[in-house]
Amino acid sequence: MTLAQPPEPSTRTSGLVIRTPRRYDLRLWLGSRGREGRFRDEEIRLARIRPGERVLDLGCGTGSLAIAAARAVGRAGTVTAIDPSNEMLARARSKARRARVDATFVATAGEALPFPDAGFDVVLISLVLHQLPSDALHGTMVQVRRVLRPGGRLFVVDLGTPEAGKRTVHSHGTPASGGARFTLDGLEMFFDHLGLRVVERGDIEFRFRNLEPLRYVLAEA
Repeated sequence: MTLAQPPEPSTRTSGLVIRTPRRYDLRLWLGSRGREGRFRDEEIRLARIRPGERVLDLGCGTGSLAIAAARAVGRAGTVTAIDPSNEMLARARSKARRARVDATFVATAGEALPFPDAGFDVVLISLVLHQLPSDALHGTMVQVRRVLRPGGRLFVVDLGTPEAGKRTVHSHGTPASGGARFTLDGLEMFFDHLGLRVVERGDIEFRFRNLEPLRYVLAEA
């Protein structure tokens, strides 16, 4: 899956773009009961991030996962993080400076990754895909497959099936698309279509208040 040349960066997307970073971080702090770091550590462990790897964090928000990844890859590795929101990226850069880690933050949407083919060992996508309508999701996943090297890993964390009888942020109401409600398990057939082999799947142990149980998928290109 190659293109003649990488697309130019573009922040245009039909997906959700968040432009209130302080409110976003406050919601994460409240939902995680001030323990977001434990969630990020679990993600890094399950993604099997190793020193020296080249990591792309897609939809990085305010940078917490990118910072954790930068610590894991060390000075021999690289972390590039993208988001279509300049407001979120400004806060992410500030947080990375305070944490004294080296990460590159790029303003672009997942549908337009301005990176060479096979340029990353790992792509991380955490709590992003459920925010994308079908066109943006398809375009993003095609780009992700392109930038992953052969044998590289895709690690996705997103919503699982809502618990019966429990009201959560995303479990009620009609999906905007009018179709079936998003669950991560429903995407695995799409992974196969893109030539991504699922090597592990399961539940995320960390629980956020007022959010469905989270699931993860680890796939290999």
